[in-house]
Amino acid sequence: MDDAVLQLCKISKAYPGFELKDVSFELPRGYIMGLVGPNGAGKTTIIRIMMNLARADSGQAAIFGLDNVAHETEVKRRIGYVPENHNFYDDMTAGWMARFVRQYYPTWDQNYFDALAARFEIDLGKRAGALSKGNRAKLSLALAMAHRPELLILDEPTSGLDPVVRRELLAELLDFMGDGERSVLFSTHITSDLDRVADYITIIVDGRIHDSDEKDALLEKARKDEPTASIEDIVILAARGEK
Repeated sequence: MDDAVLQLCKISKAYPGFELKDVSFELPRGYIMGLVGPNGAGKTTIIRIMMNLARADSGQAAIFGLDNVAHETEVKRRIGYVPENHNFYDDMTAGWMARFVRQYYPTWDQNYFDALAARFEIDLGKRAGALSKGNRAKLSLALAMAHRPELLILDEPTSGLDPVVRRELLAELLDFMGDGERSVLFSTHITSDLDRVADYITIIVDGRIHDSDEKDALLEKARKDEPTASIEDIVILAARGEK
């Protein structure tokens, strides 16, 4: 795929009791992909390998056409990353966190960050440790977006959040995609989030890719056998080892 912003080719990684095996998929520029599967399927391992926080035993990850290990600094400056756990210096304020993060990104846009913080109703004078779970998630997303990355990689960004906050964050992702040049990969087990925003879906089960395609194509294929099939149904069947 010539316009792929992200390409994984036969990525494998073994841990005691778990193996990621021959993971390959591509995300074209300008689209949102949901990475979905049961707990322990390998979603976070894949994302950690993309971010060079874990090294693959074999295979290659290319982001923006660049090897993500050999060109780590250049690649990471063009990515916004939100890990599953929103880890901050809890004794420092949200505003201090922004000043800390911005020094690593030449393209940081302070006005954009301030606008996101206002839209998300984040008190920049409040200690990060005193923020609610929802506001910690919003702060993480604002910090990841403020340097206007070409690719957002989000690990379970809406997990444990109430429906109102989840809807706000998903709406922000769609707004982020507005110019058609930016892309998002987000892992989730909440299939309703995929229904709302995903263009592509990659399903992983037991460390192996079960399917990766456009959301509408997956639904069309599933509905040949079950006319009312949903993304949730597809994922459940995949987890059971069924097509």
